[in-house]
Amino acid sequence: MPQLPPPDPDVPALRVLLGDEARDVLSAALSDAGLSVDEVAVSQVRYSPGRSVTAQYRTQLTDADGSTSRPMLVATSGLKVPEGPAIIADSDMSVAVWRFPRDPFLPGLAPALNQTSALELLGRLGAQTTSMKLRTRAYRATRRAVVEARGDSETIYMKVLRPSRVAGLQHRHAALAPHLPIPHSLGWSQELGIVAMQALGGRTLRQTIEAGALELPSPQALVGLLDQFPEPEPDAPAVKGAYQRAPEHARLIGAVLPPAAPELEAIVSAVTNASSSDPAVAVHGDFHSSQVLVDGGRIVGLVDVDTAGVGQRLDDLANLVGQLATLTLVSQQPAAIAAYIDELMAVFEQLADPTTLRLRVAAVVLGLATGPFRVQLPHWPEDTLRRLDLAQRWVAAAGQKEIPTNP
Repeated sequence: MPQLPPPDPDVPALRVLLGDEARDVLSAALSDAGLSVDEVAVSQVRYSPGRSVTAQYRTQLTDADGSTSRPMLVATSGLKVPEGPAIIADSDMSVAVWRFPRDPFLPGLAPALNQTSALELLGRLGAQTTSMKLRTRAYRATRRAVVEARGDSETIYMKVLRPSRVAGLQHRHAALAPHLPIPHSLGWSQELGIVAMQALGGRTLRQTIEAGALELPSPQALVGLLDQFPEPEPDAPAVKGAYQRAPEHARLIGAVLPPAAPELEAIVSAVTNASSSDPAVAVHGDFHSSQVLVDGGRIVGLVDVDTAGVGQRLDDLANLVGQLATLTLVSQQPAAIAAYIDELMAVFEQLADPTTLRLRVAAVVLGLATGPFRVQLPHWPEDTLRRLDLAQRWVAAAGQKEIPTNP
């Protein structure tokens, strides 16, 4: 079991939901259904220090007749939960528990994964097939999910959000589709919180690099892709750069890994001063190698424009480099990624102040240092420290205008 974080007196469920007691909580929630919990492993956690914690679990359950199943269960404490889930409470804490896909925050998720209701919904949107294979491609409890519906002749992706957010996503896709190679919306449901989107060809830039492909998009092509964003609308949301979120990221890491406090203080002190007079422009907001689709070295698609809005181009460039730099710590192709970073930086630093760009890359790496804890890697403290070390090396490189290499 991964190392537990320190106690949080304002979120007493933190260590319960991440430790051995989680099994007892889940068992209590499922007891009325005649289910016993045989195995539990945390697969993902979202923790807001002093506020809330949400954990997703891989489990094995046994019902009254001895049949076993392996569903995902979710438990959350500290959030205001809509009606539906089982609530386990005592004098210290209250925990809501549900079985995937019945997420009370995402009312469209269960219908999207039900063959009958999914076909009925997609049929109204013009889908031609009479059967589809449904598969969950992404799920962040309480926030969003992506369901792939693959038929004989077409594939459709259903993005599931909280209903209050779906109109904004639909509008964003409609506004950007004439200008960018993004998935076209086929239709949407306000009630369910679903936007159905066309599938795009190609594979992600990350997959392409990991496969050892020699043909990759040029830095100029990536910049050209960002240039295709139209002028932002007057009410477009402001997008914070990673350097502006650095204190928030440091607060989370510091809460779960107190010995990292000196490194965090040094990184935050450096990157929060990485201001720039660059103009505000339309930005993707989460531009990285898993968002860009390529084929034969050509860019053929861009996905996940949920975060698009108004910000500085500098942050889109830093996001791409920072994510690639972090990948070098875990990739089977670290040398290829490092060489590609060199190519990107040679162009990007002509478009932005080289020192500020490196500091914002460091801020991106700091944000990604929350990942090992979030996905509960077995040795998440050590993996977190490796990412903080990388962020520090980008800070140090800012003063020398160098590009860090892995030690």
